[in-house]
Amino acid sequence: MMKHQTIPLFALPVTRIDVDCDGIAEFFDSVVKPSKGRSNTDGTTGYATPLIHYHNDQNVFDIYDELKDFGDRILEASNFVYRNVMNHDTELRITNAWFNECDVGGRQYMHNHCNSAISGTIYLRTDQHSYLQFHSPYGMNDFGNLLLDEPNTKRPNQFGYSHHFKIVTYKVEDGACLFWPSHLRHGYTENLTPQRLSLSFNFLPTTFNCVYKS
Repeated sequence: MMKHQTIPLFALPVTRIDVDCDGIAEFFDSVVKPSKGRSNTDGTTGYATPLIHYHNDQNVFDIYDELKDFGDRILEASNFVYRNVMNHDTELRITNAWFNECDVGGRQYMHNHCNSAISGTIYLRTDQHSYLQFHSPYGMNDFGNLLLDEPNTKRPNQFGYSHHFKIVTYKVEDGACLFWPSHLRHGYTENLTPQRLSLSFNFLPTTFNCVYKS
């Protein structure tokens, strides 16, 4: 075996913070779900699916007073990630926050979020089948070499490395709150969790220290 060192350059952080979400799923079932703030599309194809977004282009923390304290905890966690983990100086503000309910057979196609710096999701109703997948942002582009030799993702790497995977799967549980840079594509294939429920959000800095001017 050849002695070596692999340096993880330009790693993208996906940060987990466990947040108390007691009673939020019940509030969704009794108050949010019967409301009219819903869209029966998956948000990426426009076709009707078992995935339903509630208040997709709004901020539920502004709409429902009962969720304000919960929103404050989410914002506190996001600022920890942005300032302490990602090393920014500016504080964040929530631009929109919405519920996602997905029944068995639904899916969320790979997508990312525009007009935001970081995004996140807290999981409110999960089981052993619940997960989220992230797609590597590093790959072929218009300026890359078109001669490809794809790595074998079925053979375990003898050193335990995982950088050759294009998609990474992360299992989620109730109360798990994940934050990631908004340009990172994410989603999941066929859902096996009955009434899988999550709450997603986008954030922007309150100020910018680098703005392009033409």
